[in-house]
Amino acid sequence: MPHQTDDAPRTESAEEPCLGSAKPTSAEAQAGWPALDASLLEDGRPVVPAFPLDVVPQPWREWVSDTACGAGAPIDYVAQAVLGAVAGLCGAGVKACVTQSWSEPLVLWQALVGAPSAGKTPALDAIGRPLATVEKLLRRDGRAGAERSQVVVRDADLAALTRSVAARPPGVLLWRDEPTPWLSALARETRHDRPRGPFIDAWSAGGNLPVSVLCSLHPDGLAEALEGTPDGLAARFLFAWPSPPAQRGLIDDKPPREDEAVTMLHRIGGAVGTPDRPLTLVFDGEAVKSFDRFLTWLQEEIRGTEGAEAGWLGKGRGTVVRLAAILALLDWSRHAATARLPGAVGRDHVQAAIRLWRDYFRPHGRAVLDRCAPSDVERQVRRVVRWLKAGAKAEVTREEVRRHALGKTVNAGQTDLVLGRLWSAGIVRPAAHDPLPQGGRPPQRWEINPALVNA
Repeated sequence: MPHQTDDAPRTESAEEPCLGSAKPTSAEAQAGWPALDASLLEDGRPVVPAFPLDVVPQPWREWVSDTACGAGAPIDYVAQAVLGAVAGLCGAGVKACVTQSWSEPLVLWQALVGAPSAGKTPALDAIGRPLATVEKLLRRDGRAGAERSQVVVRDADLAALTRSVAARPPGVLLWRDEPTPWLSALARETRHDRPRGPFIDAWSAGGNLPVSVLCSLHPDGLAEALEGTPDGLAARFLFAWPSPPAQRGLIDDKPPREDEAVTMLHRIGGAVGTPDRPLTLVFDGEAVKSFDRFLTWLQEEIRGTEGAEAGWLGKGRGTVVRLAAILALLDWSRHAATARLPGAVGRDHVQAAIRLWRDYFRPHGRAVLDRCAPSDVERQVRRVVRWLKAGAKAEVTREEVRRHALGKTVNAGQTDLVLGRLWSAGIVRPAAHDPLPQGGRPPQRWEINPALVNA
């Protein structure tokens, strides 16, 4: 059973070194350049909480920690992969019942946010290998339906997903380990008789399409990844955007324990029912009381929030129910295979789920959603920063920025706004210039902070 406290989760120190607070080198100081504004750089991530590993039941807690260390990946990514594996196995084959009239399927949409070298792929592989073994075991057991059914699918085409779910009615896990436009393309698929794309309903197992999602997103392409998606799609995701893990010596490396993960995931998969006859996990009396207090708090939070974050908070009640049920299953999976099927979600599971969602996923989600919906100027500024870094120039003109960095999508005045923002961020500054021999006003040139190339 997870250890519960009301203490806030461990957070990364706001005083740890970062580009936004680093002192300039002596050469930069002599040149009069200020420190760069890290929020405009490619992976400028705000300070967000560390993953509260103590909410994960043993022995999964130790397994996540050791696996993350061996993979050189953040604990956050490995923990998300474990949650995603359970959601993929369960889907509509397990329902969490809060009351007689309210139940939730065990479907989760999760996004691992980070640069290509952040450790997402090793973390996913660490759970992907045992999950592939569990797929084979379930087919051998006859538990997964059709002989060739799969838990993990990688084809994001709506028709392909529909076929995969038909082969495995409890649902599937859509696994996308590359930041491509697949999400917006999938979400835009519509049917004539429905105002929304049917994929957005998969989060609720609607339309007989229970699909969990475990995907990677690049922080600098979040707006593009979600461009054109229906309102509310991003609100259904649980985002994790951790900092890279600290380097650990090879002597501390521990052998992988994939067999242990296979055993416990197989145990969960064997307990899953069907959408018509699901395994039912009932909130006990104390769990309902604890969750009721959370709902009161959540209602007040939503009233004081607006925009994308309000939409994300609105999905919190259903998400916390699902997280609590998944934590209950992880807790149960440590028992011998002869143990009776799980039947209840306790107060400790609910409190752990509330803490995980409120104190970890919410600030990570806020950081991602803020990056997803910047102003037009902010998007243009980031676009120019990427262009400046790639070009490694010492100076540029306003017209070069307008034509080449912004593709002539803005006028001169709008370009000035972008350059003004870059000036205040310590990325450019007006360059001194000599008067033209023929007279007249010379083109304004902008010096580029030499620290940008190495940022």
